Amino acid sequence: MRKDEILSIISRVANVPLGEIVSKEREGRQIKANALFEGSSSPNSPRVSVGVFFATKSPELAVEGAIRRMALDVSYPEAIVALFDVEGEQRAKVFGYGDSVVAKNLATALSVDLEVIARPAVSVSKSATGIDASALREALETSPNVILQGPPGTGKTSVAIELARAMVETVEGLTLDRCRYGALVDGARGKVSEDDTALSVPLVWEIAQMHPSYGYDDLVRRVRPTSEDGDLQFVVEDGLLIKLCALAEARGPDAPVLLILDEINRCNLAATLGEFIFAIDPGHRSQPVRLQYQGAGLRPSVAVPPNLWIVGTMNTADRSIALVDHAVRRRFRFVDVPADINAIDGWYVSDATMREVARELFLAANDGVDPPMMIGHSAFLVDSSSSKEWPAKLARQIVYNVMPTLAEYEREGLRPSAGIAWMGADFDGFAPVTCERALRRAIAARTADGAH
Repeated sequence: MRKDEILSIISRVANVPLGEIVSKEREGRQIKANALFEGSSSPNSPRVSVGVFFATKSPELAVEGAIRRMALDVSYPEAIVALFDVEGEQRAKVFGYGDSVVAKNLATALSVDLEVIARPAVSVSKSATGIDASALREALETSPNVILQGPPGTGKTSVAIELARAMVETVEGLTLDRCRYGALVDGARGKVSEDDTALSVPLVWEIAQMHPSYGYDDLVRRVRPTSEDGDLQFVVEDGLLIKLCALAEARGPDAPVLLILDEINRCNLAATLGEFIFAIDPGHRSQPVRLQYQGAGLRPSVAVPPNLWIVGTMNTADRSIALVDHAVRRRFRFVDVPADINAIDGWYVSDATMREVARELFLAANDGVDPPMMIGHSAFLVDSSSSKEWPAKLARQIVYNVMPTLAEYEREGLRPSAGIAWMGADFDGFAPVTCERALRRAIAARTADGAH
């Protein structure tokens, strides 16, 4: 079989345009397992599902390289085809994961056995391809206050937590939970001793869920009534922000502390921050501000160290939420995390038909919707390990998670219709049980057609 014939089969079976198949050709004396074809090792980079390696002299190194590449904990490729020149004739060998539809179909089409590789444990991100943990860290290192803004379901909170995970797991044995502030420090006193683990781990992090009742008393400092020997007394206590400032100062300038303020615009942020509106300003970090509540044993003035990173997440789709005022806004760097169809490509890398179905439904649901209001891509990312159960899972997700939002958009005049037009049929959520059944059948029929 000629090389061009093999490439044509790969293109057809893997549903990758012939011109987009990146083929690496080596004599075999040198091989890099992490760069067989894809050009980038970032899990959020655009990718294709199949790599081709053409070994002109040393097929044993091609085999070794393919096996090493498939064992990396980066979620692509799903299969590698190694081509060998044997007495002027091209021979192929397919390496892939045992649960990969693409790998199995390639082995069948090329009439070779599938060399099964154990799938590594991979944490697959649901975030948009334009922002990941490394990009967020880069932003924080230049501006310690960042707000990730976008529609719900675009992975804003996940990106912030993945940053924490990536930093703490640089030390063997450390986990995300072990480095959370509440697990490291006495939550009541917030005291840090010289030999405390909180001073030595790569990162200490904490997350606070913002809501309309969350205020200055929760984040900064509060006055709490208490009773002692029958007498009513008032005790002044530091809030989470002051405790994290003390910890960041004790850890030193090169050891960051991360505070995630989830749904930051659901609270009255200016009132919640109080005098810390000044203190968190990147240009005024390390300058103490005097607090309005004073108490015995508490510092009258507190500064925000430069190594305290603050990441907020903000929903741009909920119009009932007040905007962040300009005084607060100018102290943060805003990073867009949009609804991103490319995230669907990365999630369904092992099955081209699932990928196309999810893409089409994403586009149909967001037809006529302005970008800040779009349905997030994570609503279309469901477990694809079982092709038999996948249509039902996706149908339920769309009917019970996506369509109620579209109905709200229709009532608010943000979209002309609450329904989804797909495959020549109209689906709406006003009769959810019937709609789910019909949508499940349509998805199942489409995936069955695509698999043949």
